[in-house]
Amino acid sequence: MRPWASLLLMLTAGLTAFAAPPDPASTTRPLVLVHVMPWFESKAVSGQWGWHWTMGKTDPDKGALATHDQPTFGAYDSSDPAILATQVALMKAAGIDGAIIDWNGPEGFADYEMIHRNTVLLIAELKKSGLKFAVCVEDNPGHRFMKERKLGRAQATAKVAAAFAWADARWLTDPDYVRLDGRPVLMIFGPQYLDEAEWKTIRSDLKSNPLTFALPHLSHRPAIDGAFAWVPVSEGKAVGSAGWTAELATLYATEKQANRAFVAVAFPGYRDFYAQAGVGKSYGSIDYRNGQTFAESFDQAMNSGAPIVQVATWNDYGEGTGIEPTLNRGTRDLEVIMRRLRPDADPAELRKIIDSSKR
Repeated sequence: MRPWASLLLMLTAGLTAFAAPPDPASTTRPLVLVHVMPWFESKAVSGQWGWHWTMGKTDPDKGALATHDQPTFGAYDSSDPAILATQVALMKAAGIDGAIIDWNGPEGFADYEMIHRNTVLLIAELKKSGLKFAVCVEDNPGHRFMKERKLGRAQATAKVAAAFAWADARWLTDPDYVRLDGRPVLMIFGPQYLDEAEWKTIRSDLKSNPLTFALPHLSHRPAIDGAFAWVPVSEGKAVGSAGWTAELATLYATEKQANRAFVAVAFPGYRDFYAQAGVGKSYGSIDYRNGQTFAESFDQAMNSGAPIVQVATWNDYGEGTGIEPTLNRGTRDLEVIMRRLRPDADPAELRKIIDSSKR
């Protein structure tokens, strides 16, 4: 870890010039939500280093993490109350409205139980701070239920359906849950396991009548209301700013023309650790361009006409898409958001939160 004196010098480093932000006074701005991964485990808190810090390859005890840029807080645990309080305080200081939490369901299988427990803790912290929350449900556990639990298709699908039903009964009715036009917003990272008939049946049983958003290429299935944009990588390729800007512009225009609600995306860049860890091929890369990628994608999203802008992500270190403070980038991305959403605020607020967290 770098000395804190050096870190603070880095955090106060100047930023490059960015595209002009949208005028906050011109229209009612969209909600800005960050996509959070609640899946990190540390030896100090959980008694072991979780897969997302090691990918079975690196040794955090020797300072090596499965990421190209380490968090300012070190290899933390997503159940640590101090970490949760600091993360939420930084979100609020930047002007972020809440979080979309990546969730697999409450079933005690693989690391799902740990992720569920941490999701509950994060939601409590968000609510305490007056921020909103939503969930992005992964339906891919269906594949794992079939493979590792040796369940039949119908049994595995019932497990996935139970996760949606659990969220529907307990979270989607919460007054702090994200809503559009009075309806709770439900994100699905897919549907990648569920087929059209299975999803349609599950959707019909959700009593809260949510607005459902799926990945763009899967969003025109029955019982899906719209698309949420994601980091536009291309497997094995480096995607330049002209490429991703055009791809997102086309998506936003298509959704608007179809008169469908959609969720726009902002992201700092992309550089995964999968190939280095030997756990799979890289999905490609998007250059951070010293913060310009985040500023430009954020402004494009804010001006897209979407009612929600999702920042992808808060802390996916394995894919290099996090905007929470890191050793290399400091508070740079949070300052981009703060300048646009809280133009009269002092970025020193962010550094004070970081400083207080180490006391």
